[in-house]
Amino acid sequence: MVIEEAIESVSSIPDPYMRIVTYGRIGVFLARANDPRYEKVFKLAFEELSKIEDPYLLLRGLLVIGYSTSLAGFKSSKKAFREVMINSEMLPPELRDAIRAEAVEYLLLLRELEEALFYALEIKNKKIKNEKLLKILEKALDELGGEKINVIYKKRKIELILEAITDEPYRSEAIVKAIRPLLSVGDYRRVIELVQEIKSKPWLRQALTEILMYLKQEKGEGVEDLIGFSKELSKRVREDIREDIAYIFAIHGFIDHSIDIIKEISNPEFVLKEIFEALFIRDKGKFKEFLAKLPEHLLKYLKKDILKILNEGDEGLKEIVDILTQKEVSDDILVGAVKYYLSISDLQNAMKVMSNLRTEKARSIALGFLAHYLIKVGNIGDAVDVVLSIKDRGLASRLASEILVKVVEGSLREVPESIQEERRTGERTISL
Repeated sequence: MVIEEAIESVSSIPDPYMRIVTYGRIGVFLARANDPRYEKVFKLAFEELSKIEDPYLLLRGLLVIGYSTSLAGFKSSKKAFREVMINSEMLPPELRDAIRAEAVEYLLLLRELEEALFYALEIKNKKIKNEKLLKILEKALDELGGEKINVIYKKRKIELILEAITDEPYRSEAIVKAIRPLLSVGDYRRVIELVQEIKSKPWLRQALTEILMYLKQEKGEGVEDLIGFSKELSKRVREDIREDIAYIFAIHGFIDHSIDIIKEISNPEFVLKEIFEALFIRDKGKFKEFLAKLPEHLLKYLKKDILKILNEGDEGLKEIVDILTQKEVSDDILVGAVKYYLSISDLQNAMKVMSNLRTEKARSIALGFLAHYLIKVGNIGDAVDVVLSIKDRGLASRLASEILVKVVEGSLREVPESIQEERRTGERTISL
């Protein structure tokens, strides 16, 4: 009884298009429940079509019926889509494209990709056409996989869709979307062919990212070929692309390949700083590997960045600092390492690094840090001895002054508070 009342109430909906949509949805539920009333409901939907005078709205309603009857299992449902295709010719170009685009959306929901492709190719507006083709491609790529014979068939379907997408930047986007699914079924050769067709720099960068993300997950057949291809591609394009490729290699863990490309760049400072910052934040293990493998002549570009992390005094960075101090680095970095080791109370490594300092200026600064450390731990006598060994007399004088002040300050702290209060309230005189 409730169902009958619901069906009868549909006629009260003011909008004729929404009446068709409602009949269609009810018909699908009834058909799936094997309720024979679904036939009556779909007949009512068709009757509503005859009441619509607007050709555009009429075709939209026919699409709804085609979609609903298909969900209900009607084999004749495709006929409705074909009628829409034929009759849409009478519409103005903009409305004709809109109807065909809507037909594509319904066919994608039904996973009728060949039919969807047929309709999409008839759309004249390039933007709408390419957007729909990309959606069809995404669905086809989602279905890739399964038995070998099915994979061959599905790959042919993908190739047909790719052939249909000729306008940029849509073609480049389509290629990027296809990379990982094609790699997942072992089609390395086709991926390499497609990537070489990309003309847009941002999409080329994204394509290589897709390749490396796959390589990071799968260490099987074809990996070396793809890495070799990426490196070869970097040599054929402009230097700024090589920087992008070096960065992509690094952040995805292919440190050796990244450094190989960086060595070819005439001014690698920018990309080195980008990689340094990204790995430091994302992956301390790869960050350590990057610094360990980076040649000394490239470390000079990172001096400020290295000194910044040394000044942070993070105890978790000790292994990284150990690596740096084993390399031929500047005295500035070595002094920073001395300061770092002292900040984590590693006096042994601090002294070891100090012995490798080459200039007297660097040694004086390092001794200054050592003196500060000794003051902090209360070893005033040794701090004075360290200061006396500094050859920079100006620095030595300033440090000596600071040590003496610290001695007095420390002694006063040891005086009981009651005595300090008595001294503060007592009469103060100065004898001359």
